[in-house]
Amino acid sequence: RARLPEGQGIWPAIWMLPTDSEYGGWAASGEIDIMELVGHIPGRVHGTLHFGGEWPNNTSIGDSFKLTGGRRFSEEFHVFTLIWEPGVFRWYVDGEHYQTRKFWRTSGHDFPAPFDRRFHLLLNVAVGGNWPGTPNETTVFPQEMVVDYVRVYQAARP
Repeated sequence: RARLPEGQGIWPAIWMLPTDSEYGGWAASGEIDIMELVGHIPGRVHGTLHFGGEWPNNTSIGDSFKLTGGRRFSEEFHVFTLIWEPGVFRWYVDGEHYQTRKFWRTSGHDFPAPFDRRFHLLLNVAVGGNWPGTPNETTVFPQEMVVDYVRVYQAARP
């Protein structure tokens, strides 16, 4: 549960990377974006899977969730959820399901690679980059992503 920063060039994210990169460098071993916000679009978040070959031979699939009524993710806390089960990912914002992904691939390995290995969680706010662009005179500092809680659950093995 988090309240997100906003502004030109601001890029908060809740995401996952492979712990051991067994299938190779980025993105052959995968990346899971639970939530990313491009700061100059403060009412929309993105969930994405990155996979395929090593950069630049990688690919991604994902979708976005938009708040209604001109609301922004900086105005209040929101719950960002990823349910990861063997062969399927489901993304939610505040309990509302907005995408399901059941297909991906990585070079030279069978499905469900690369998402059949251990991943670890990252929470960060980046400043600048190809996607959000560079901060400008409208960008207010300091910026922060306020995290109320993080919950991780694992199903019991049969």
